[in-house]
Amino acid sequence: MPTVRTREGKLTRISAAEVLRGPIKSKTVFPALLLHMLSQAPDHGYGLMQRIERLTGDLLPVNTNTIYPLLRRLEERGFVKGSWDHPSKRARRIYEITGSGRERLALIKGNMLPYLDMILGAVVKLKSELYGEASVQAPAKPVPAAPARATLLTR
Repeated sequence: MPTVRTREGKLTRISAAEVLRGPIKSKTVFPALLLHMLSQAPDHGYGLMQRIERLTGDLLPVNTNTIYPLLRRLEERGFVKGSWDHPSKRARRIYEITGSGRERLALIKGNMLPYLDMILGAVVKLKSELYGEASVQAPAKPVPAAPARATLLTR
């Protein structure tokens, strides 16, 4: 069973199902997605929420009450750098990934891969069991997204 590091630095075992819900999702999936998206291009919080929605549909709902605190924590830890798009007035805060953010992303991705493989394997088995071998293929596109929602990170 895969492990995740707690705030206290201890390793704890978690199931694959936990990766996409609650605190585990907020400690793994959203930080990885945000850092990955920012490694592709700088963006503001709402833009990142829209990109996550387009990518995941309803699977990972995103909201402002969680995405902005996560961006602030990533910034406090030096993984992203934020700047106002208009320095003289408060407007959108544009975030970009830092060197340590790229290192953190590589670490998160390495630790997350076993979870994603377990989830994918379980879904393929379930689909095969219910619908037969011929139906086991990845969908062409994600399902259309619902209204925006999100979640957080720990070190």
